[in-house]
Amino acid sequence: MQIFPAIDLRGGQVVRLYQGDYDKETVYAQDPCAVARDFIAAGAGYLHVVDLDGAKDGTLANFDTIAAIAGQGGLYIEVGGGIRDEDRIRRYLDLGVGRCILGTIAVKDFDFTERMAQTYGDRIAVGVDARDGYVAVSGWKELSAEKGVDFCRRLRDAGVQTVIYTDISRDGAEQGTNLALYRELAKIEGLDITASGGVSSLEELRELRKIGTKAAILGPVHGPSGFKNGHPGGGRMLARRIIPCLDVKDGRVVKGTNFEGLRDMADPVEMARFYNESGADELVFYDITASAEGRNLFTDILRRVAGEIFIPLTVGGGIRTLEDFDRVLKCGADKVSVNSGAIADPAIIGAAAKKYGDQCVVLSMDVKRVDGQFRLFAKGGREDTGIDAMEWAARGVADGAGEIVLNSIDTDGVKQGFDLEMLDALASRVSVPIIASGGAGKMEDFAQLFTHPGIDAGLAASIFHTRQVDIKELKHYLRAQGVEMRI
Repeated sequence: MQIFPAIDLRGGQVVRLYQGDYDKETVYAQDPCAVARDFIAAGAGYLHVVDLDGAKDGTLANFDTIAAIAGQGGLYIEVGGGIRDEDRIRRYLDLGVGRCILGTIAVKDFDFTERMAQTYGDRIAVGVDARDGYVAVSGWKELSAEKGVDFCRRLRDAGVQTVIYTDISRDGAEQGTNLALYRELAKIEGLDITASGGVSSLEELRELRKIGTKAAILGPVHGPSGFKNGHPGGGRMLARRIIPCLDVKDGRVVKGTNFEGLRDMADPVEMARFYNESGADELVFYDITASAEGRNLFTDILRRVAGEIFIPLTVGGGIRTLEDFDRVLKCGADKVSVNSGAIADPAIIGAAAKKYGDQCVVLSMDVKRVDGQFRLFAKGGREDTGIDAMEWAARGVADGAGEIVLNSIDTDGVKQGFDLEMLDALASRVSVPIIASGGAGKMEDFAQLFTHPGIDAGLAASIFHTRQVDIKELKHYLRAQGVEMRI
């Protein structure tokens, strides 16, 4: 499930309206760019921006502010408010905005909405705001004669793929979201629903996910200080992350040494459930033989894994096309890891970053020393590409990769510590977050890892699977060592 923290703009400030009333405004911050940066620091990958001035009177009063937010990078941004012609759509998309949200115009000019949906595909969404079940327009000031659910069905039939549905009566009231409404909306096949208005707890988000809701929007009440791991829940997200990894083969979690001697470990769904409750910051799911076998990833297992967790999920294995990205994201992934597919077609990195946002694109690298060079390997570490790994990483970041997972084949499964020499070499070449993988054997290995600048996270598998290291105990240990951790 995608989580979108929200920034509502009025007069260049971050504000919140109570139930859409422009006379009941609360100013949360005067620097929207700083708020966006705080959300990035808190682990957000998505951002929902509404131009309230535009929604009210159709002006572009906040265009420069939105341009500045988009220009910072790091977030997939959707923008709504006052978008009533194709020129404005193009201007926002040219800024790097991922998706434009049509509101009032979708009601007043349905033909235009249908044309835009057909022209721009999933880069167009429709915001359906409803009061007492009926669609509201013009900054929530007017009610139409059509019920919101019926309007959503018409939008689906017109080719709209995503609807952001707000129950105005719940918006800004902190009284909980209208779960019955979203259960009804979830029955509309072929339409992705984003829940907006009144979301106030993790329990509600879990229920929305079970219902089948694609995404949820959280208002300023949650803020960066209450945003954790991409969801509300206490404590500011800090710099270092602990990430367990599920290497999956034939529907089972496996682990080997130096990519060889794979042995059965556990059921991936059960293990995902365990890590969701164990304090893990994120979870990585790799179908480790999909690329080598030239097949698609196990989407059935992925859906079950995604349904059991409420921490960010990165998925890789057999990712070769934008269609693969789309398929995995629709199964519940938050980020997509590409490795062999990018080696075969480097253009996929830039194409995916443009379509889904660079925060969604993770460049995974399996690297081994060959003749004194850090060499890039493909197909699950089975094939030497002859490519200099550090040059490849720099190219990937330039093309749009928002994060790098560096897995050292030399240290993988050995449990003698991370490959610090290799990681330092990478950190000197790129500025995006780096996830270290391969070699963790004890808590001290993580403490040593996080003394090296540029390393944002430590990834491990068997030491967590076998309970050799407990994640909660690890975090307390690291905090005692002076490493900032989420507890």
